Amino acid sequence: MTYGPALRAGTGPLEMGEEDAQAASTREETSSRTKDEGLSSNGERYFWKCCPMPCEHHNTNCLNEFELIRKYQCSECSAVMMCACDEVIGKTHLSHQLDRGVVLETQERVRVTAGFQPNICRECRGLTPEAHPVSSIPGRTSKIKRYYWRELAFREMELYEDWKQTAEGQASSAGSRFSVPQVAEQALAETKTLHANTPKYVFSNLSQQEVLDRYNVEVLDLRADYIEGGTGRAQIMYEGQPLGVEEFACRHLEALGYRALICESRPFHALFATLLGRLIGDANDPKLRLTGVGDRTAGSPSRPAWWMHPDDFGTSGYGKRREQDIETYFSFILPSTAGGLGAYFEECFEETLRLRTYLWAEAVETVATAKTLLEVLPPEIVKSILRYLVDSYWANYTGWPDLIAIGAEDWFLAEVKSSHDKLSDDQKHWIEKNRERLRLPFKLIKIHRRG
Repeated sequence: MTYGPALRAGTGPLEMGEEDAQAASTREETSSRTKDEGLSSNGERYFWKCCPMPCEHHNTNCLNEFELIRKYQCSECSAVMMCACDEVIGKTHLSHQLDRGVVLETQERVRVTAGFQPNICRECRGLTPEAHPVSSIPGRTSKIKRYYWRELAFREMELYEDWKQTAEGQASSAGSRFSVPQVAEQALAETKTLHANTPKYVFSNLSQQEVLDRYNVEVLDLRADYIEGGTGRAQIMYEGQPLGVEEFACRHLEALGYRALICESRPFHALFATLLGRLIGDANDPKLRLTGVGDRTAGSPSRPAWWMHPDDFGTSGYGKRREQDIETYFSFILPSTAGGLGAYFEECFEETLRLRTYLWAEAVETVATAKTLLEVLPPEIVKSILRYLVDSYWANYTGWPDLIAIGAEDWFLAEVKSSHDKLSDDQKHWIEKNRERLRLPFKLIKIHRRG
């Protein structure tokens, strides 16, 4: 992305570059000649040409919808600014986010040059707000939390400020809103009520059946006896033994002659980190920076492990920026045989530990499953999966199916759902992308309640 002169030069409205100084000198000289020599209106016209009216920023683009305090760039004057509606919450709680913005696609940091300006965001302009839901993670799976993540954070900050003024708050040692559970609970309850009465966002996406029909997903229907009255994940009684739905599906597939392996997303992340770690940490990449990640392998998450990775890692901008390097790596460095990939995995294993840790893919069982995938998947499939991930990791790393079934003549990935369970948005996204790009054999296993 190319930015205007103000950003490239690093100058803002309170700083004067060389061109600004020259323009100011010209205006001063013109003003003096007009006064002393009685110049014609040509001199006045030249003066107004050098001193245009201030830009009103009618056309702006948001640089990153996933920042709490969003930054916008004016397409006419190139200034970077924030909307005045965020000024109070920003100055009170997020002052560290007010001087810089991060471009979503490239992760480039740009300086805010015009501060807070009125009527910049869509809402303040009277336009319908656009939804930018975040990924589903443990503790953030509901649509309310995923779509209203920004509104929830702001409301929690406001409620936390109010709570600090109470007797309980003044006596408490809680140092942040995250230490006061009732703050999040109240914010969530208020947001649910607001959405029910006057929804800000429309949760418009395809239903499960529409996804299955559109992408021609084969459904394998099974029946089982569910354990009644249980809490948490659904349990099935099978031959006198309680099983989760994934384990039950594995037993069924094994009875059909398949080898079934529960995998989900993380083993694929381990393959990505280990086999592409040298590409990600390429010392010739000008965007490498030092990053600290909690060293979970040492049993001390508070102690960071330091490593180098590119600023734009995981974005689509990284895939585009390094397209030629990626092609070279896949063509000439990454092996193309099963044995070669396995040997390369072992060769790179120790040096890529921190990248696996960063991606939460360092667990022993995760690595063991990743190695098994290398043994059973055709090497061209492994490389196509890695290429899919490296092109835009953060957009594509979630939603992977629960298990893989390997038979004598075929294999397939499968998502397992209990009788009332539905596909998540991330899983729908994976099914869509699989159909469009990966083309991996895939089935949905639906386990209905018997009776």
